[in-house]
Amino acid sequence: MYRHIALLLNTALLAGAVGAATLPTDLMLPEPERAARGYVESWVFSIEIESDKLTGMDACRKLLTERGFVPTLSKTASSASPTLHFKIAGHKEYAQANKEADDVLAAVQQAKCPGTLSWSVTSRQARP
Repeated sequence: MYRHIALLLNTALLAGAVGAATLPTDLMLPEPERAARGYVESWVFSIEIESDKLTGMDACRKLLTERGFVPTLSKTASSASPTLHFKIAGHKEYAQANKEADDVLAAVQQAKCPGTLSWSVTSRQARP
């Protein structure tokens, strides 16, 4: 069974509310009852940046690459939304809560990537 915790955060809101916002490491803590039964979790930290503009997205993709996220850039349009839309998405797995995840989020926020930033932390049973 997986727990999925996701927060959609707008980069404009994050610039002023970093101290008050939930951080990835706040979510990377095992549930005591499950841990007592021997259930071991790892954490997948995912970041997505969506924008109608490609300008500035490459720098954000490079930043995620440097931090080990292996990001991909996708372009989409549809009959419902015919405007070209760009998305960078990447993820990284952590064996336990790690301040590095908070640092990556802060770096993306400081880079002022265009568009909307969303991130999630998902738990999964750790591999033996």
